[in-house]
Amino acid sequence: MASCYGLTDVSALPGCAKLHTLVIRYCSTVTDIGALAGCAGLHTLELTGCRGVTDVSALAGRAALHSLDLTGCYGVADVSALAGCGTLHALDLTDCHGVTDVSARCVASRY
Repeated sequence: MASCYGLTDVSALPGCAKLHTLVIRYCSTVTDIGALAGCAGLHTLELTGCRGVTDVSALAGRAALHSLDLTGCYGVADVSALAGCGTLHALDLTDCHGVTDVSARCVASRY
């Protein structure tokens, strides 16, 4: 999905047990991704330009999550919860100016 200006709610997605890849680009009205915690099979998540997203803690412990792209998610400041994602191999924080070295250290120390 790209430039979905009316998209605000992803709460129906946890019912998609076999969801493998989710791409939501430039949907600035998406703010809460908490429902994605119920997507156990989620392997790849791209939230490029979703400026309304501020909290990624719902992704903590996602055993299947391999790739996470938060490019341009200006509101994200703390990614320490991602340290529990043992299979996370790719994390893009380009233009996530709010992320500090302190909050990223927990994630970066695994690589």
